[in-house]
Order: sequence, then C-alpha cells, then structure tokens
Amino acid sequence: MPHLFLEYTDNLNIDTQATLLRLNEALVGSGHFDENSIKARAIRLDDYVVGTQPQARRAFLHLRLTILSGRTLEVKKEITDLLVATVQKEQEWPDGMQVQITADVSDMQREIYGKLKL
Repeated sequence: MPHLFLEYTDNLNIDTQATLLRLNEALVGSGHFDENSIKARAIRLDDYVVGTQPQARRAFLHLRLTILSGRTLEVKKEITDLLVATVQKEQEWPDGMQVQITADVSDMQREIYGKLKL
C-alpha cells in the first residue's frame, strides 16, 4: 500500500522510470505514505480510443492510486492534485496533440487487505 498505476497512450513519449520515481517522491513528500510501501507501475496502452474522431491527435495519461481506507475526501483530493501536477511538469507534451491528464484515488478495505513481507 499504496499501489500506483500510470496508464498512458502509445502516442506519448513517457520516460516511465523517471516519471514513476518523481511520482513516488511526491507521494512520500505528501507525508501520507512510507517510502518503501509505494508500489508503482506503468502500463502503455496500444489499443485505445479517445472520443469519436479517430483522425484527431488525442492522447491521455491516467493515474490511479489505491490506498488503505480511512483518509478523508480532502486528503484524497490533495493527493490527486499532487499526482496531476507532478506528471504534468515531468513531461514534454507533443505539440498539436490534445492530451488529457486524469487521476483518481480509491480505497482498499483496510480490514481485508493482505500483505506479506519476506
């Protein structure tokens, strides 16, 4: 906990290792998470559709963070804003392409979450 998923369309040139590191650093800096508990991964999307105009130059990047339940909506909003701001300034975005950056924070039920450290 937490688990961070970065999904992005294949028409974006994302340095995933650097971006994931910056996002993890931002999460640690928020004061809500332990450094060694954050698990982040990037998923490149080769098959996707944005809207109904296939010829349009469109792309998206979505950040999904799952965290243990118990945090307020205000804290979750603070975290989504932090994630969007971090990824927005981390990248150089293609000229002439409409890029949508979105983020969401959802709960994992604390009472049933399982974790084993070896």
